[in-house]
Amino acid sequence: MAADRSARAAPTGGLRRDSGWSHVPLSIARAFLEMIYPPTCTLCGGALVDPGAIEMCDACIDAVRGKCRHWCRRCGMPMEPMRLGEPTCNRCLKQKLPFAEVVVLGRYEGAMREAVIAGKKFIHEPLMMALGGLLGEQIASQVDSIPEIVTYVPSHWRRRLKRGTVPAATLAKQVGRVLGLPVHPAVRSVRGTIKQGKLAAGQRAENISNAFAVRRRYHPNGHSYLLIDDVMTTGATMSEVTRVLLAAGATRVCVAATARGVGKT
Repeated sequence: MAADRSARAAPTGGLRRDSGWSHVPLSIARAFLEMIYPPTCTLCGGALVDPGAIEMCDACIDAVRGKCRHWCRRCGMPMEPMRLGEPTCNRCLKQKLPFAEVVVLGRYEGAMREAVIAGKKFIHEPLMMALGGLLGEQIASQVDSIPEIVTYVPSHWRRRLKRGTVPAATLAKQVGRVLGLPVHPAVRSVRGTIKQGKLAAGQRAENISNAFAVRRRYHPNGHSYLLIDDVMTTGATMSEVTRVLLAAGATRVCVAATARGVGKT
């Protein structure tokens, strides 16, 4: 009777373990699926003629990157023409920034702005994954000494519940995949905050002060981190999370964002 009950309780849905499909190489299975459902650009929806690891067409990649391709490696702002051959700009020379280096993919405007806003919704998570892949490639080509661990700016649980996704976490996973690095949710949000975009620049640091803490199961002491977020405007949030990691013993923190806000958009 026990054997009969086990047989009846066995799941009937899905492929059986001995199904012939289980022996089909993933590359062949994917090619078959792509014949039925051709891959499309996650931003414009157009067909991808030569689909690769980044599911975005060349035109959209150029659009999100924008015209500016030179960013200050200290603060992430666009470089002045007279300093294009230098790593930093005049704006941040006297600033005390806690992070060691900044990587930016594009300016927060136009196609990039549309992509970031759309990517905050769960249904558009593949778009954020594509941006994460691009950001990972940017980091690989720009940062000489890449940190050991990837982490991201956390969201408060109420915001996670409302959106159904954490854009920074999605970006971080893709960056980690590109760079071959572990991704740790090392920091948590300990209290709700007002959206930074609704506040003046001078109010943002106060808004997120003491809003983050290192998770108990993670020990930053002696490790270097790559901190990821979707948008960097004044740098207040990135700075606060960086300070939390450094206070817990992190040796170095580099930050990276898909978009850099440089003024009103």
